[in-house]
Amino acid sequence: MQTARYVRLYWIAALACVVALVYWPSTVFIYQKWSDTTELTYTHGWLILLICVALVVRSRRELALAPVQPSRLATVALALVVLGWLVSYRASIEGLEVPLQPLIFWLAVTAAFGWAVGALMLFPVAYLYFAVNVWYGNPLKDLTVLVMRGLLAVTGPPAVIQGDVIHLSNGSFVIEEGCSGLHFMIVGLAVAALYGEQRRDPWRVRVRQLALMAGLALLANWVRVYTVIQAGYLTDMQSYLVRVSHYGFGWCVFAVTLIVFFWLAPFFGAEPPLPPVAAAPPPPNGAIGRAQLGGLAVAVAILVALPLLNAALRLARPAPPLADPAALLNPQPPWRAVPVDVRSAWLPVFAGADALQRRAFGSSGDDAVEVLGVAYRTQRQGAELVGETSSLTGEGLQALAEQVVGSAAGPFGEAEVADRGGARSLIWWRYQVAGRNLVGPFAQQLWYGVNALVWRPPAGLVALRTPCYPDCGSARRTLQEFVAHSGMR
Repeated sequence: MQTARYVRLYWIAALACVVALVYWPSTVFIYQKWSDTTELTYTHGWLILLICVALVVRSRRELALAPVQPSRLATVALALVVLGWLVSYRASIEGLEVPLQPLIFWLAVTAAFGWAVGALMLFPVAYLYFAVNVWYGNPLKDLTVLVMRGLLAVTGPPAVIQGDVIHLSNGSFVIEEGCSGLHFMIVGLAVAALYGEQRRDPWRVRVRQLALMAGLALLANWVRVYTVIQAGYLTDMQSYLVRVSHYGFGWCVFAVTLIVFFWLAPFFGAEPPLPPVAAAPPPPNGAIGRAQLGGLAVAVAILVALPLLNAALRLARPAPPLADPAALLNPQPPWRAVPVDVRSAWLPVFAGADALQRRAFGSSGDDAVEVLGVAYRTQRQGAELVGETSSLTGEGLQALAEQVVGSAAGPFGEAEVADRGGARSLIWWRYQVAGRNLVGPFAQQLWYGVNALVWRPPAGLVALRTPCYPDCGSARRTLQEFVAHSGMR
């Protein structure tokens, strides 16, 4: 009987291993986040994973008793989500790809065993999202700046706040994303969610507990940031919290917050009595039934077959020849090719590009246009048109405003930029992916990912830059004239 009780756990663990191995790019990404000792935001991930495993093991009796009825609806949903993961992976959209992996696992379990088992697995799988990159700190950072503005206006010292920078008479503080309190918020909500689950509280009670913890976590972070600012001002920026680190101090404040939470949480709802635990009988038809085997086979087939089919289709169709978008330009008079300015402040970065070409054109009216062409045979993480390793403006220019503008060759994205000396210029760009011209970065990623399901589509970018002389309105007219004579379509 004891062995039978654990059989279903073994098969669930096997499905987890299949998902982790087949969808290894997401697994590697999560591992890197959990092991990142610089940002630290998700270093609690290992503990979250251990808690998830413990929650599943705790439910072993209920899992053994749950009836097995493979779900067709969950099977269809699993196939669709796997396709969504493949699109996101090929398009290098980690913000969609990685969060889909736990959902794939849950749908695989539900497809194989049915909704009764899926319901038991819902909280353990959902709990893993406290360790997945679905959390963003910018709203919390903006709120922290707003609160500091109000507190310092009331208590002093006098401060001038420009954006995220707080200027005092003897120093300045930058409210970065690490000062948003995101890590405290995630850990606090994870504690509150686990507290409600352990007590088996109703959902309305759990919502109140989560709201309580969210408020306490915000308050703890504001106390931390305010204390650091005051310590820096009073010690002429010589305090340990300013010179060395205030991260440990933040966790000390957060520890007090946890004590307050556990004191207040019982007042948010009565703890229901736990039902008596009955001994779990062995599953019918031995350790594993025919329906269970059939559901497992279908789930594993979808998990493995769709990625293999994607790889086979891409290999069967050869990649098209590489074409640099800038090389296809053929400007007509009055435009002519001129030497590229090697001292240009425009230093775009596209890591791993298979082709990157700079050209320049001038006209009889002394107008000048710099042209950039970028091409990738295959986009991947770290080598893509849009990503952390790519920058159209580079370090020498700062974007001031963006919009979409029309031209004789269709729409372009437009960025007004300024160099370190304050000189402004306009950059027009558009992406060329699988035979289509696209302006939006996310749109080109998504279009590339959809096409990458069945072949290796070409991906490139063409960008134009001209100075705002005497103003950006004249620069826009210069670019419109150049595009009209460039042969672009």
